[in-house]
Amino acid sequence: MTEIAFLLFAGAAAWTAVRHRSHLDGDRAITWGLGLVAAASALRIDTVESAMLTSAPAGVHEVAKHALLVAGCLCIAAWVQGTQGRRPRPRHVVTGVLTMVGVLVVVFVLNGPWERRDLDFQTAGKPWMALYWAAYYGAFLWATATFGVSTLRARGERPRGGRWGMDLAAAGAFVGVLWALCSVVNVIMLEPGAAEPYRFLGIRTRYLIAAASLLLTVGIMGHLLTAARTRRSRRADLDALHAHLVDTVAESRLPAVRPEVAEYHRTIEIMDALAALAHYSEPQDADRVRRTVGEAPEHVLRALQIDLAATRRGMDDRPPTPADWGAWVSDDESLRHLGRAFREQTPSRRADVLVAVLGHDGSGDAHGRPGAPADHP
Repeated sequence: MTEIAFLLFAGAAAWTAVRHRSHLDGDRAITWGLGLVAAASALRIDTVESAMLTSAPAGVHEVAKHALLVAGCLCIAAWVQGTQGRRPRPRHVVTGVLTMVGVLVVVFVLNGPWERRDLDFQTAGKPWMALYWAAYYGAFLWATATFGVSTLRARGERPRGGRWGMDLAAAGAFVGVLWALCSVVNVIMLEPGAAEPYRFLGIRTRYLIAAASLLLTVGIMGHLLTAARTRRSRRADLDALHAHLVDTVAESRLPAVRPEVAEYHRTIEIMDALAALAHYSEPQDADRVRRTVGEAPEHVLRALQIDLAATRRGMDDRPPTPADWGAWVSDDESLRHLGRAFREQTPSRRADVLVAVLGHDGSGDAHGRPGAPADHP
């Protein structure tokens, strides 16, 4: 299981390092967190553990494993907080990690020399080791509990098909909390001079940490994959909306820019074009389109209203009281669905609606006179 845990965490760290596009330091926290936890998992592999026990002083292997695990969990907790609200400042994250690791190392050194690899079997007569265990398990409990609670709070904001990854990760976090609680009890209840570790309720904690590792890595990877798929779909929808609008309202196009700011320009061009077209939309358009089309998704009806407004704009037929588009133009999901409507609805289908509502297809001659009326029975 230790090899599997290491491969999962290392693979997740490598994948996030390759995939993320942002240059913000806060976005690197997930890569650092997974990488540090992968390093802690590597120290539990038999060959690596044997090599360290042979070459390093007693106890160094265990304190290194604890320090890497705490640092990784704090980085992951900082990342998940940044995905839901105010991003923690990188220097605060680094300060917190160095503080907790520093406490572990200082207490370990001051309480030496150590004779065995297992620190919990040598705590008798060393009261300062209580600070070590408090820092280690306290930081782990805070980080994993924060991660689990934050993911559960955020699940309601995600589409139903995109929740499974974070649900698995939250389950892994709470299994990790259970592992830490059981481990704390085991340390407290361990009798001095005991040859075997104390097992609270007979639970083997190694199985808990293995299950937590599996759930966390699969869950985080699943969430990132789902989020990447959602971003691709969103980009395709908004690209379709953008292409339609800038063709309709040519003056909304901004000069070409560097690729890293092109997305901001695209958003500006979409909003400028919609603002220009909103002046040519009549309040009765929604009912007219609904009567003509019948039952149809709301975003399809809105796309047709945009076509009506674009047609009036081409004829310079501005109504005295425009419709209010503010309720849905400012909503990101509405814009995404609107772009999907332009991708899925053929131009001929939309032209038929224009003919049915306006009495002509909106095309005109060089003087702007409307095209011929529809040839309907």
